[in-house]
Amino acid sequence: MKLNKIFGYNIKYYRYKENYTQEKLAELTNTSVTYISLLESGRHHTPSFDKIESLAKALKVQPFELFVPRDNKKLPNRVDMTRKE
Repeated sequence: MKLNKIFGYNIKYYRYKENYTQEKLAELTNTSVTYISLLESGRHHTPSFDKIESLAKALKVQPFELFVPRDNKKLPNRVDMTRKE
């Protein structure tokens, strides 16, 4: 699997784990929903180190964890849009 796909999958995995919508993650990282969507789909190939650090901090993981292949890891349940923060 290509690194951009692994990175995108892990962004989505940890986002679901934190029960964040793409909108919430975009807000926390000062980016757009479109940017988050492109990252998760593996279509954005060049996030900066600063952006990687920002994403990791928002997702409460170490930056390297966003690059670790997770072949056996299922995505957590989808984000509950009705849940209050």
